Amino acid sequence: MRRVVLTSALVGAVLLTGGCAAQQYRSQPLGEVSYGQAFQAARDVFSQYFSVASADRDSGRIVARPKPVEAAPSRLLGASPARHLATLRVREKDGQVFAQVRVEIQRQDVGAFRAMQPVTADNELPGRTPAQDTAAVSADQNQAWQTTGRDEALERTVLNDLLQRLAKQP
Repeated sequence: MRRVVLTSALVGAVLLTGGCAAQQYRSQPLGEVSYGQAFQAARDVFSQYFSVASADRDSGRIVARPKPVEAAPSRLLGASPARHLATLRVREKDGQVFAQVRVEIQRQDVGAFRAMQPVTADNELPGRTPAQDTAAVSADQNQAWQTTGRDEALERTVLNDLLQRLAKQP
């Protein structure tokens, strides 16, 4: 029993620290380039690495669809699927254009999240069966993903490729 409590506490601590981390981006000044050129080049480079889910020129935000990746097994949760979530932002401040990228690594683990669900008055004595609770939920909605880190090497690669593309433009 004590081992179960310790394991639950450890998994809970990991989940809390992962969920509370400030979203930081790797930033790179792009030199003497217009915002429009920078945004178009950023979208082109980003699409070489990820499938673009949305690109908003007004906000400068380019968001990728989740991309499955190979990842080493986790020490706590063992082997589970992993994916990249990526966002690239183009910003202009004081006449200088910057690119900011963030590539998160997420792991899937439905079982650990369900086991950690707090006991409340609502779920202590369920009035519905598990089949009734999950019947209207799609397989994608029934997945739990946790951010476990960042792919900083890929962030650097995307920014370097963007700089090289902009350097080649007249």
